[in-house]
Formats: sequence, structure tokens, C-alpha cells
Amino acid sequence: MTDQLAYTPLPEDIELSDLLIQLRQSRTLLEQRDQERSELELALGQFANQVRSRVGDMKEEIRAHRARLEQIRERLQRLKADPEAAPADVERSLEEEEEEQMMEDPDPQAGFQGRPNGAPGGLYDGGKAISKQAMEEIIRVYRLLAKRHHPDLATTAEERERRTELMLRINIAYRDQNLAALQSLLLEVHNDLPLTQIDLTRQRISWTKHELARLNKEIRLVERRISALLMSETHTLWRAELETQHALDDLERRTRERLQRERDRLTEASSEYARVAARRQVMLRRAASRATAGASPGE
Repeated sequence: MTDQLAYTPLPEDIELSDLLIQLRQSRTLLEQRDQERSELELALGQFANQVRSRVGDMKEEIRAHRARLEQIRERLQRLKADPEAAPADVERSLEEEEEEQMMEDPDPQAGFQGRPNGAPGGLYDGGKAISKQAMEEIIRVYRLLAKRHHPDLATTAEERERRTELMLRINIAYRDQNLAALQSLLLEVHNDLPLTQIDLTRQRISWTKHELARLNKEIRLVERRISALLMSETHTLWRAELETQHALDDLERRTRERLQRERDRLTEASSEYARVAARRQVMLRRAASRATAGASPGE
């Protein structure tokens, strides 16, 4: 009877097998969570359109009334603070201050020109910041590929053409700072490299860990987005509408009541300002008349 040698997997083989299982699980989970996010965003987006159609115009009017109310209150406060101020001078002064403020306010996007997603300066991978460690790995893999597959190392015209095409792909991956693409290229050309089987397995482990970390990060981002949607006022109102069928009616009623209150407050403030301004104009005219009368005998 011939003894058969049983293959004993190396620790690297076991580690790679476990990582590949985790990779498949993470991909499945990401697909599920992303589908959940997409469906929730779609439902809430459609419901938000319904809300805007019911109360959007009223909310805009409420904001406009509040802004106007603040302006009137500021004019009234300044008029009362300076007994000699004319209403026209107060209004002109405030208008000039508002214009200066608009000119001085920086553009929210200023200082972020040419940066991915308007983010601060740094290293990016697909519009997302990448770590110093990841950048060092990008440089290491790029240099390894460029060193071993540069077209100048070709010994035949056919080999030069193949190396030129490969080097173009390597340069594009490096330009995009795409570590996964560089590591994939490293695996793709392993037959051209003096790599042992254990070296190849280790390269696959490195790439799989990187991809697993990327997927897990994407999962966390999607889950944070779902949590934000679930905690939003739109979701609360949407659930209430599904359960009672009266949430939108109640919202419209409350918004209409708020609008009426803002209208009343604005009317009251406008009337008060008009009374104070009218009295101030009378006082200023009388003061001017007395000054003119007092100056006449001396002329």
C-alpha cells in the first residue's frame, strides 16, 4: 500500500480563506444596507415633496415675515435709543450696514477650490481622505511595479509594447491613488515576477485586507446615513402619516396658525414703528421750526 502525502495548509492559506469569507459577507451586507438606504431615501424624498406642496409656500412666507420683523424691531430700537435720529437716517444706516455685511461675508466655498468634495487639503482616494499609511503603501507598490515592468527593460518589440500598456495602467492607478487597483495589477502580473506561491498568497492577503477595510468603511457610512434618516423630522412625520393618515393635515393646520401669528406680530410691529416714526417726524419738524424762529431776530 502506497502512502499518500496529505497537503497541510499553511497559516497564510488559512488566513486568506477566512478573509475571503469575510469579504463575501461584507459585500453582501453592504448591498443589503445600501438597498435599505436607497429605498428609505426614495420614500422620504417622495414624502418630502408632498410636504413641500402642502406647506412649503407657507413656511417660506413665515421665514420672510420673521426676517422683516427683525428689521423693523432693529429700526424701532435704534429710533428709541437716539431721540434726535430721523427715521429716514436710521433706515438708510441699517441698509448700508446690511450691504456691507453681505460684502464682508466670505463665500462658504472659499478656500476649497480644486479640492475633492470641497474638503480641506490632504490626500484623497476617490474624493475621500486616505491615511498616511495607505499612501506609503501606494508608493511602495507603485515603485515595485514600475521597477519591474518599465518598458525600458524590454528585450523585444513585443515585450516593450506589452510593458508600455501595463505601465500606462500602473500610472493611471497611481495618479488616482487607487491602492486596490495597484495591488490588483501586482496580482495580475505575478507570473512575470519572481514570486513564490507563499509570496503570492501574502500579496492576496494584503489586497483582501485592504478591500475588506474599504467595504467595512462603506458599510459604516451607509449605516450612519440610515440612522440620520431614521432620526430626521421627515421620517417621524412620514411614520405618523402612515399610521394615522392625518399627520399632513395636522402639519398644514399648525403651519397655517404659525403663519397667522407671524402676520399678526409683523402687523403689530409695523404699526408701532409707524407711530413712533410719525411722532419723531413731528418732533423734528417742531424743533426745526423753533430753531428757525429763534434765529430770525438775530439776522
